[in-house]
Amino acid sequence: MYKKIRVVLALLCWLSITLLFLDISGVLHHHLAWLAKIQFLPAVMAMNFGIVALWVVVTLLLGRCYCSVICPLGVFQDIVAWVGRGLHSKPIRKVPYNYSPAKTWLRWTVFVLFAVAMFVGAGSLVALLAPYSSYGRMVQNLMQPLWTWGNNALAAVAEHYDSYAFYNREVWMRSLPTFLIAAVTFVVIVILAARNGRTYCNTICPVGTLLGTLAN
Repeated sequence: MYKKIRVVLALLCWLSITLLFLDISGVLHHHLAWLAKIQFLPAVMAMNFGIVALWVVVTLLLGRCYCSVICPLGVFQDIVAWVGRGLHSKPIRKVPYNYSPAKTWLRWTVFVLFAVAMFVGAGSLVALLAPYSSYGRMVQNLMQPLWTWGNNALAAVAEHYDSYAFYNREVWMRSLPTFLIAAVTFVVIVILAARNGRTYCNTICPVGTLLGTLAN
């Protein structure tokens, strides 16, 4: 029962945060902005110690439920891993599916680099490694243009029938370097998650390193 509840909550949080990143009207921000405020690293950077303390206590009591329910990148990896396990049972799958064990030396090396980057104000490196930022970058660069084009197509159809339920929006393409980083991040995470589960969480993610240590 607990697992079913966790899965339902995780999917709801993941879908809500994804829609929050895709929101081009600003309407959803009035209702879902709190989901961004309860993310661990954004709370740390905003010095929202109440949220940080909450997740520390929850992790000590219940384990890394933050990573599997609240963090959109963690849930995304779980979804990809679920698809990967399904493909594992098919004849077309050549590579065996195994969960990736934690690589302690690598994850702590990345964690130290991340902590130093935060201390010296290296915002680009912090944003590159932060899970919430990474997921948002993927959604906004790879999915939001398609989402906006879809909205504009519906707006054209609605206008034909004298309905203005949808409004035409400008398709905003971000810089090429940002797009390439998002694309590479997406491809790497999908490949790793499909083969070995939450490899990113066990090797790169600073939040996974910290909460994983508290949970053990």
